[in-house]
Amino acid sequence: MADVIFEPKPIKLSSPNATAILLIGKTGCGKSTLGNLLLKTSKNENPTFNVSNSFSSVTKKADFAFFQIENEIYNIVDTPGIFDTDDLNEVVLEEIARTIQKCIYGIKAILFVFEAKRYTKEQAEMVDRIKLFLGDEALQYMITVFSHCDKKQTEDLEHFKKSWNQPIKAFVNSMGNRWAISPNPDIFPPDNLVHQQRLGELKNHIISINGVYTNELLENARKEQEENARILREAEEKRQREYDELKRKEGEAIAWAKYVEKKAEDEKKANEKHNEELKNIKKSLLEQINDLKKEMGKLAEVNEILSNDRANYEKLKKEYERKADENYEKLKKESDEKHNEELKSLLDQINHLSMRIADTANRRETIIYRDSGGCFGLETQIKLESGRIIQMSELQTGDRVLSNIRNGIAEYSEVYLIAHIGKLEHEEEFARVSFTRPDGSKGQLRLTITHYVFDENLSIKFAKDLRPGETKILVSDDNNKLVPVFVDDVTTELHDKYISFYTRAGSVIANGVLCSCYDQCPPSQTFMDMVFLPVRWWTYIIPSTHRGERLHPYVRFLEMAYLLFTNSMEKGKRLIEN
Repeated sequence: MADVIFEPKPIKLSSPNATAILLIGKTGCGKSTLGNLLLKTSKNENPTFNVSNSFSSVTKKADFAFFQIENEIYNIVDTPGIFDTDDLNEVVLEEIARTIQKCIYGIKAILFVFEAKRYTKEQAEMVDRIKLFLGDEALQYMITVFSHCDKKQTEDLEHFKKSWNQPIKAFVNSMGNRWAISPNPDIFPPDNLVHQQRLGELKNHIISINGVYTNELLENARKEQEENARILREAEEKRQREYDELKRKEGEAIAWAKYVEKKAEDEKKANEKHNEELKNIKKSLLEQINDLKKEMGKLAEVNEILSNDRANYEKLKKEYERKADENYEKLKKESDEKHNEELKSLLDQINHLSMRIADTANRRETIIYRDSGGCFGLETQIKLESGRIIQMSELQTGDRVLSNIRNGIAEYSEVYLIAHIGKLEHEEEFARVSFTRPDGSKGQLRLTITHYVFDENLSIKFAKDLRPGETKILVSDDNNKLVPVFVDDVTTELHDKYISFYTRAGSVIANGVLCSCYDQCPPSQTFMDMVFLPVRWWTYIIPSTHRGERLHPYVRFLEMAYLLFTNSMEKGKRLIEN
């Protein structure tokens, strides 16, 4: 027994501090196959990630492996179909939390894998879910990877690109025009030049992305995991000291037995801490989901209030007319005061409701023409995908305009709705924002005071809240970059002409400034993107032809709902104060 050498080993629960490369996509789209291709492991002989030949997913839990590009090591994570379901049950939430746990040191790239077919509603919904759990900025780190391409598509990229329909073009553009093909290993084996070229292009896209993506959720998870790792190291060091001391006093066998017993206790505590990490991540995810549900619920409640008022009005009106008809002859002959009083009471209620609805309608029209979404001066300039610079007064539905610049790549997005263009019956308050461009020249932007502009942190601010010498906005330069510059001045003026429009990206670069398409709404770009999701999808099927001075009905409804909600909040606040 004395000849046996015991080797104490530390507990390993976490991976090295490598940034993550996420593989995401619909179940069966080829995520695991792409992971194996990057790792140079065969799907038939000891694959890193299991691949199914059926339509059911083999990947049930998020798996990972370490992957090197040049001198950098990444943690490549193969996710199960966690982003392609609306059913956020406990199992799905658990796997999303496990995926996030593997990304705590940041995400280098998100590889969105989907089959080389038409872009579907499911893909768009998946992007919205990713934005919900990881945030809007995650799109800056996303790369489109087409799988199941045939021989011709894989060999000739220009031929393949010509086959894209408009939704696919818009989708790829929203990701900074970063796209690649996952070669079919049955057609192009690993030693084939085309196979190597396609994967090489994907790797180049990955390393070309500046920095890594992180957010508050990932940062909190990282801090908690690092703290637990510190506790684990200290427990291991203490266990080793106790082992050495006991070995010197009572011999190796007794020391080893005690070490094993203590190690089991520490492993149990470590696993409990690990589970606690997952629990905290799931809690944060649920809070995000609940916050979104509350926002959507507010819109539904406001709409219900208006519907109920109209229903009560119609009900009382009908009751009044019925009783008036029933008692007309009797009232005419007898002048029955009781019936007169009853009808008078009903009429008062009707008048009250009628005035309330009329007041709501008047306030609705006020917000329709004063606070409509995306309000710019008609002379504001934008850039088309063709390279032509036009004024917004020339803008047409279907035009593809410069909407963002990410990682040095210009992104163009389709204008799917022009909600209003032309003259108003009154003058509207505008902000004239003055700034100095990166080349030293002076620039200006005219937009309504409650229109949102992105600041240097990509947060959205009302134009009226931009502070000269304090707030930095993002302005495009000659090198295809967005550069933070200070606002020089903000003045207000009145105008009676403007344009309100929406791009599929929800943003636009106007007079060189990165702006939101949204105005007078909750300060959340993600929330407003989801609010406009129905009309975005509808215009894929039936393009909008609306282009006039009357506000588009969908936008009119949303702004009326938001007005009613804010008025309700103000009334509630006054009641509490009183």
